[in-house]
Amino acid sequence: MPPTDRRRRNLYERNYARIATLLGQPPSQLQPETAHRFRASGFMDLVVEVLPACQETGGLVLSLAHYFEQNGDLCQDPEMTVRLFPPGSTAFLQYTPSTEPNHGRAEALSFEQSIPPIYQLVYPEPGLVRPRLRMDLNRFLGQWLQNLAEQGHRPVEGEGSTAG
Repeated sequence: MPPTDRRRRNLYERNYARIATLLGQPPSQLQPETAHRFRASGFMDLVVEVLPACQETGGLVLSLAHYFEQNGDLCQDPEMTVRLFPPGSTAFLQYTPSTEPNHGRAEALSFEQSIPPIYQLVYPEPGLVRPRLRMDLNRFLGQWLQNLAEQGHRPVEGEGSTAG
């Protein structure tokens, strides 16, 4: 992403661009209900799962997670769900504004961590939004995606699979 373009994009648009860069393809090309693993030497693998479409927008929802094993159980460290709005989408502009129609947007929906146990929802019930949490989680998502890029996470060949 050229420096001038980065300055014009808002947080939601930058996060979408970072996700697309991590995936190595436009998110719209992901197949529903699949999982993908990304690896960087010396760091925890990242698992990206394509979840069923968002009921409100029909848009793509991803789960991004690092996992570790403790006492035989997989634990999130952390896991976030992220709703994606492809370029041209006008859904939820009141919450995720767009600087240009040709920019996609990504919005953090939830954060979960196993130890210590944390579970946070931006939209805890229909019609209710937690604006401060929404901003905090989207900033965290941006930093996490930047860290993943700097760590060199790349797709693991042959690891894309159908969930279920």
